[in-house]
Amino acid sequence: MNIYLVMRKVVQTVALVLLMAVLLYVIFRLMPGNPAELFIISSRHQATAQQLDSLEKQLGLAGGKWNFTNFLTYMADILTFKFGYDYYNGRSVWSEILTALPFTLLLLGTATVASYVFGLPLGIVTTWFRGKKTEGVLVTSGLVLNSIPYFIFAILLFLYFVVAFKLAPVASSFPFSDVTSPSWSNFVTVAGALALPMTTLVVIGAAGNLLVMRAAMVSVLGQDFILTARAKGVSEGAIMFRHAARNAMIPVSTQMALNFALIVSGAIITEIIFSVPGLGNLTYQAVVNLNYPLAEGAFFVISLVTILAYAGIDFIHAWLDPRIQI
Repeated sequence: MNIYLVMRKVVQTVALVLLMAVLLYVIFRLMPGNPAELFIISSRHQATAQQLDSLEKQLGLAGGKWNFTNFLTYMADILTFKFGYDYYNGRSVWSEILTALPFTLLLLGTATVASYVFGLPLGIVTTWFRGKKTEGVLVTSGLVLNSIPYFIFAILLFLYFVVAFKLAPVASSFPFSDVTSPSWSNFVTVAGALALPMTTLVVIGAAGNLLVMRAAMVSVLGQDFILTARAKGVSEGAIMFRHAARNAMIPVSTQMALNFALIVSGAIITEIIFSVPGLGNLTYQAVVNLNYPLAEGAFFVISLVTILAYAGIDFIHAWLDPRIQI
């Protein structure tokens, strides 16, 4: 891999992070209200004009929302993960994010891997049965499931398995020590808590991956090198898995970036519906309560994880096909 191309991608990623930080600065300062006044209201105390001015200086708002000095302070703070303090409990925003982030990474990482583990082989199997009833059933199922929004599917699962049949807990919460201290009882606790959120993300994600893999396989199977392999007497199984599937992974890896963004948004919504104590639920609570520092920090971290994932997928794509320039 060309070192120049790698450095160019790194520079692009850094520039994107800086642009995202500037956009957050603009968006949050366009929102109505004075964060200093909201902070005082949330603490249920009265404050004098002098105390309000002092608090505005602490929050980096002295001189108004659009002061250039405040902007430089904001950029220095947000890029070093100094997001300030929660309006309601006084805790560091970064510490609250670090508490919630492992739950999101666990849900997001496991669901992403599982959606590819199930979806890609199903896409290959669907191509194997091309022109048969099995293909029609699998493709139709994939189209139906992939067209369902995450929040609709999550609500349906919640209504059936939590409200109607009471087979799952109302809140999918558990201490993260159950994950870091593996045991059978802890595994059962975590699996039971994440069963419905995971099902929501995996089923819809796997359906999308099935359709993408099938389309890529159909395209590859029509190429000349496949016809040559068949003419040489290579078995259909070897053609499917050794030749076609390997080459079909190139367009599939391109789709990974788009799918990851969808899974991130789906994970945030799923956390809210099932009360998973992750970053999505934390962001929702911060927005509802006008907790600006917490919302700003959470949005920054979610965006940062997404940008880094996109960059990583680009590197994987270039590694799979050296002809592609990142």
